[in-house]
Amino acid sequence: MRFHLLLAAPALLLGAARPLSQPATLTRSLVAPAPAALAAPGAVLSNAARQALLARTNLGKLWQHQPQSGTEDVLNGCFGYDGRRLEFVFTTVQADAKSPGRYLVAGKFRCYGDVTPFRGSIELQQVQRLTTEQAGYYENDKAQAPIYCATGSFALRASSSVGLGGQFGGRVALDFKLPPGHRPELATYTHNPATRNGGLLFDGEWREEAVAETAIPAVWKQGIAVTRQILTRFEIGERDAHVNPKYARVGWNNFWANDEWWAGKTVAQR
Repeated sequence: MRFHLLLAAPALLLGAARPLSQPATLTRSLVAPAPAALAAPGAVLSNAARQALLARTNLGKLWQHQPQSGTEDVLNGCFGYDGRRLEFVFTTVQADAKSPGRYLVAGKFRCYGDVTPFRGSIELQQVQRLTTEQAGYYENDKAQAPIYCATGSFALRASSSVGLGGQFGGRVALDFKLPPGHRPELATYTHNPATRNGGLLFDGEWREEAVAETAIPAVWKQGIAVTRQILTRFEIGERDAHVNPKYARVGWNNFWANDEWWAGKTVAQR
């Protein structure tokens, strides 16, 4: 698990004038193209701009699990009112060619010791460019590619009779940047409240049936960021992280175990 220190002070970009006598071919090789901003800071992209962006950029890759990552990109969060640990892995993310921003997804989640497969959809309905203050650029980030926040909804239904039986639903938000000439990347440290300060956030509830009146809150995020905001007295050391021992009873006793639980056979242990 990697940790980074967030530097709140934004850097100033100083643009140098380009010599008129410089050959065009040399100019292209030495001068990096400026990031193409799709909207002014703080502005919401128009429907046309949003659809064009989502059609050419597969943001679904930002939450799809990469096998080479091991346990590093497992999403962690809390289920219910006692801080019960909830873990998610999206193993399949397929963009809907007919509806830009809609993704058909599948994967597994673990809660109460049970590993349960799920299927569902995620739909990104709005994209907004973050302001400089919200973006929280690193001091040494000389490129400062524009950072955007995409928000939408999700519906994920357990596709097995083991474990929890029902459906997760709610709101999804992710901060991402578009470096010129490169694929989109998660912006994991921002000052954006919509994502709880960066990255990817699923915030919703669990219902045993879609029409059930009783709903249980559920929230999860990449890495351990969500636990720092939900669990009280969650301590971060200089070189390691420690979870308050009182949360061991709700699944937080083995955070650092190299356990690829989604790769094995689905077994209900409860």
